[in-house]
Amino acid sequence: MNTAVVVDDVAAPVATIRLADPAGRNRLSVELRAEVIAALREVAADPAVRAVVLAGLPDIFCAGASAEQMLGTREQRIVAMWEFLSAVIDCPVPVVAAARGHALGGGFLLALYCDVTVLSERSRYAANFLTFGFTPVLGATHLLPAKLGQALGTEMLYAGQSYRGGELAARGAGVRVAAHDEVDAEAQRLALRIAQAPREAVELLKAQLREQARAAAETALAREIPDHEATIGSAEARRRIRGLHGERLAARSGRTRFTDES
Repeated sequence: MNTAVVVDDVAAPVATIRLADPAGRNRLSVELRAEVIAALREVAADPAVRAVVLAGLPDIFCAGASAEQMLGTREQRIVAMWEFLSAVIDCPVPVVAAARGHALGGGFLLALYCDVTVLSERSRYAANFLTFGFTPVLGATHLLPAKLGQALGTEMLYAGQSYRGGELAARGAGVRVAAHDEVDAEAQRLALRIAQAPREAVELLKAQLREQARAAAETALAREIPDHEATIGSAEARRRIRGLHGERLAARSGRTRFTDES
């Protein structure tokens, strides 16, 4: 494997996979996606592994897609991305997201598609699709309300702004939020708790829950695609993607510097 993804530890019963591309801000590049898929297959093939932790960097979990990806083909934006997210959904054992750093757009979806999600109280999380002028895709319209709560998830999709993990916790988000320096340790504790069960039992429960989650997400995705295709192809969306992408959007918001991407 290259440096975009590191298998930190395969000390059964928990394996840890870390997104580790600081130069690329852990964006969802072709290379990073391929390495995550390969790493998940590698650790899940070990019969002693009963849970996986998917972690990022201290300041960034995943910055989502690049402008080039957003301006790319349907195959690049939807088909390949859904294949990637499906690898997380379909992992035979539970995946715990240790989203210590910021998670934006598709990066936030990645954290939420994990079976259990741990956020940092001080990092920022955003479903910022409308900010760039296009409607959400990849099952986002189901995922955010389902994982965070109907009112909060819907607000995040409409507002497109970033929220600190502490604010999400205060508003009753249905995910775990920990102190920034405790996120990785909390994710490990949860994974170890899951892994106390026999692998067969863990796999069977994961299969039950996965079937329900995948059906709902795929139904949402089918509804989302026509509107997403119509809006992301508009002149306004393409102008926003080029003009608001990256540091310029962060500067306009007057918030802590981070790459605000979908």
